[in-house]
Amino acid sequence: MDEDEFRKQFMKKSVFKLSSSLDQSYVPEKLYCRDEDIKTLIYNFRRIIEESDQPSINCLMTGKGGVGKTVTARYFGKNLKTISLERDVNLFIEYYNCINFNSKSKIVRELLAKYTHGSGRGFSDDEGIKLILSQLIRERSYMLLIIDEIFRLKPDEILALLDIAETFGHQNAKLSLIIISRTHDWMIVENERILSRLNQKIELKPYNFDEAKQILDYRSELAFKENVIDDDLLEMIAEIVSEHQNMRHGIEILRKSGLYCDKEGLERFTPEIVREASNEVYPTFRGDVIDLLKDQEHLALYGIVRSLMNTDESYTLVDEAYEEYQVICENYSIDPHVKMSFRKYVRHLDELKIITSKTVRIEEAQRGRHKEIRLLDIPAVKLAELLEGLFEKKFMN
Repeated sequence: MDEDEFRKQFMKKSVFKLSSSLDQSYVPEKLYCRDEDIKTLIYNFRRIIEESDQPSINCLMTGKGGVGKTVTARYFGKNLKTISLERDVNLFIEYYNCINFNSKSKIVRELLAKYTHGSGRGFSDDEGIKLILSQLIRERSYMLLIIDEIFRLKPDEILALLDIAETFGHQNAKLSLIIISRTHDWMIVENERILSRLNQKIELKPYNFDEAKQILDYRSELAFKENVIDDDLLEMIAEIVSEHQNMRHGIEILRKSGLYCDKEGLERFTPEIVREASNEVYPTFRGDVIDLLKDQEHLALYGIVRSLMNTDESYTLVDEAYEEYQVICENYSIDPHVKMSFRKYVRHLDELKIITSKTVRIEEAQRGRHKEIRLLDIPAVKLAELLEGLFEKKFMN
């Protein structure tokens, strides 16, 4: 690539309006579906804003990956900082991820460098913490530390951080903590002494479909220009999020789909782009499950895949898939089963998580429903190739 071609890439139109709104570090202006968790944090930490003694508070946030622990804690910290400025309270918010700061000493040294302009060398951790607390007292300030992936620290280091008020005196500890960990990882380091130092333990539950859809609507509105992604595709991604119980996957699918559109010069997402992005983000499709299917289930799945390939929608309908299934059976000289049996195969494929299906009301009719079928984890073209290779061995010999 020469310089002219390099420059041309910057002249291409982008589907993005604010791509940074899909970054993991992004803290949105609005935080949906975590009101009760935010209220719990407010009720615990409001004392450091409202009381002159400014007590030390320790809260733990746990839950599976992708349930919003980090963004909830950072959103709370960001808004608590705003309230503190309005109340004339000098509050510092610091965030550390133990992936990068994998010891208590590294966190203490970083704080010393930032607040006392010292390197921290030559001081023990306790001496370093004492210097930081003394600086906060002199400046009539307070600090909220948000420490993510806390389980990466040793249990005695976690206890030492939670025990700062006991060690240095409650009147001197102008410091509180929000610590964050996945539930399973926390269970490994949790012990009675650590639990006794927590004021509150907040367990975040995975987002359901409606919650995921609401968040994806908001994030896509921030990230993309108008008409880049339609509601059906957002529903498709919301199903992936609720199925895998991980919002981070949904946000990453949006980001990767947008990057693909920019690279290929496309103006809109398609179902295949979303499926391809989903497979890159979270390659959950299990080819071994396909091998366990019966012949008619293979043919039914291929009928679904073919009908998806013939539409621009993110879903197909049972009737359309059944028609493709009949054509496929004819091509391979196999007697097709009746539609009732085909519906049974669809239910089984849904149970195996190869497809997802739901019954929806037909808007045009006052009465009536139809079943929508989607592929979530693998592009239809790739699955078609896999099935065609299988059929060649099964039916063409």
